[in-house]
Amino acid sequence: MRSAGLNQTDLERSEATTPVQPPPTGALGKTADFKGPDKRYRKVSGVVIALLLMIIVFETVIILEQRRVTRQVELQAQQAYGRFMRQGKSASSSKGANILLRNVQYCWSRETCIVTDRLSATAVPLNSGADVVFDDLKSFIVQVHNGMVRISPQTLQGMFNESVFNYPGSTLRNLTVTIREAGQSNRITLAGSLKYFLWIPFEMDTNLKVDPKNNTLVISVYKLTVFGFIPATWLIELKPFNLQKLLTLPPNRYLTVHQNLMMVKPFGLFPPPRINGKMAGITVLPRMIQLSFTGNDPTISDADTNASILVQGGNTQFGRIRIMDADVRVQDRSPTNVFRFSLLNYLDYLPLSQVKLGSDGSVSLTMPDNSSIPDIGKNVLRPKNDARLQQKSFSEKPSIWERTKTKVKDWLHIGN
Repeated sequence: MRSAGLNQTDLERSEATTPVQPPPTGALGKTADFKGPDKRYRKVSGVVIALLLMIIVFETVIILEQRRVTRQVELQAQQAYGRFMRQGKSASSSKGANILLRNVQYCWSRETCIVTDRLSATAVPLNSGADVVFDDLKSFIVQVHNGMVRISPQTLQGMFNESVFNYPGSTLRNLTVTIREAGQSNRITLAGSLKYFLWIPFEMDTNLKVDPKNNTLVISVYKLTVFGFIPATWLIELKPFNLQKLLTLPPNRYLTVHQNLMMVKPFGLFPPPRINGKMAGITVLPRMIQLSFTGNDPTISDADTNASILVQGGNTQFGRIRIMDADVRVQDRSPTNVFRFSLLNYLDYLPLSQVKLGSDGSVSLTMPDNSSIPDIGKNVLRPKNDARLQQKSFSEKPSIWERTKTKVKDWLHIGN
């Protein structure tokens, strides 16, 4: 009796007699390609990737070009400044404009200001025979002769964070500067973080003095604590832990370290216009740091003691006005107060000023205090060499992306 199920032989015969179905064909009889969408996807992806690579290359070229131009401008300014310093020009031999400041607070930016009761100086153009263009802050240097200036701890803090230790690989960050009263010898307290395998918080009381021979500011350590309470003054006395071993030097060479002494060239830390002079001494007051200069006063005829800025001699230019053999007085509307002034936005205050022209060619301006320094990035019509287009405060430096977008707009002639 035969089994109702199919045996192995029947199954093999059934498979052998079953016809093989051909693959589906397209409208023209060709075999359908199931990989078509994948190929189209790969083509689109390739085009997108190529476009992205082109954009990246384009942006890289723009950034590199911007950096190249910036380096060239900075190099030219540094070369002109270096030539000036090597020539050793003085006020007696230069054709600059003599300046006398009385009861003035001069500001390079919102964060960088000095206050002086009396200071004599000469604005000397870096290029021989050129005018002193007060709107082109990089074209001249201010040679300080005699007087005193007072600097706030906040100004010194900004210089340290933005001009001294602001570079790749710096082992110091987030520095704060305060004055600690200690009887007759006030001290400068530096606090921040030092990198030694990890970032270590520290607080360091320091003494300041001037090295007249090298014309540098010397900072010595009086007391050091780490993590807020651990004494560490003894530790840096050990040679492997000297500040010279712990601190990396900035490329601008405005700071050098020998054992535990930090030597700073302060004049290189100020934004343009650069200043230079012979330091005589430094005193730490309860709220300010007072720096004195020694030198011969230039010949300036003035008997007024009110808050003012006097410019005499030399060829000068203010905005679009050129003055030969200048005799210009800029005085405070409130002469009993300290006159707050800045070259960054003095043009904004000219419409608010009273101008008097003397029969001898002198110019007198009575100007209000500079109550605020505006945002330099505002789209305001300015002369081509306006100082605000050349300088920003420490906290207002544009990013690489912002500079790149500006460069692209300039190339493509796109307005704001």
